[in-house]
Amino acid sequence: MKKFFTTLFVASTIVLSAQAQEKITFKLNPEKGKVIPIEMIMKSDIEGAQNMIMDMSMRMNMTAIEVTETEAKYEARYTQVKTDINAGIVTISYDSSKEPSNQMEEMMATQMKPLLDNTLSITMDRNAKVLEMDFPNVPDEAFDRSSIQGMSIAFPDRPLSVGDSWQNEISLAQLGAKGKNTNTFAEKTAEGYKINVEGTYTDNTGATIGTSTGYYILHPKTFFTTHSVVNTVIEIQGNKISSSIELKEIN
Repeated sequence: MKKFFTTLFVASTIVLSAQAQEKITFKLNPEKGKVIPIEMIMKSDIEGAQNMIMDMSMRMNMTAIEVTETEAKYEARYTQVKTDINAGIVTISYDSSKEPSNQMEEMMATQMKPLLDNTLSITMDRNAKVLEMDFPNVPDEAFDRSSIQGMSIAFPDRPLSVGDSWQNEISLAQLGAKGKNTNTFAEKTAEGYKINVEGTYTDNTGATIGTSTGYYILHPKTFFTTHSVVNTVIEIQGNKISSSIELKEIN
């Protein structure tokens, strides 16, 4: 019996070691023409001169319309936007699937209309780095470009084993900040490949203004994000912004 357990232990150690040493190269491999419904849930808490709590849910359909050896071009259409804003004496609730019932909702409907009426084009390289975004007729105040950048992680140009890490940078142009993420291939699960993320944000002087932590689950075949959660805290212009962004593929 002792020999049996010793043999079992050695065998399991060999298997685990083999899994740990297995290398994989992450490359976007989208199915051309397949519509992927996505929901992005954003929660923000702003503390400062004017405190505000904002919850927002956005749904979109995303489709790969062109796939080459070097790039993938997607088209995305927002299908629903819901938001709840509490700024003390001012509260706003809006749901694009319903007719506006008051002046505030009408104002939000007017602001969000370009977002819902136009098609967003996104070009990524096969390492999931966003190369171009084109959202015609949509003003900057209605569209946060960093939300699209945050949908995926830019992969390195090398095979990875569990435990390997790499870095990438992102831009938060609307906040005048940029971030540097350290990404770690954590494990392979039944859902896909899990990547843990830790980030640091700096302003245009190089001073650290915030941090982020979270994870991404990548589809085992297409390597696109099927679920992610990233929590961020940034202090800028006297305001502390705590936010959580969850992205998930929905049925």
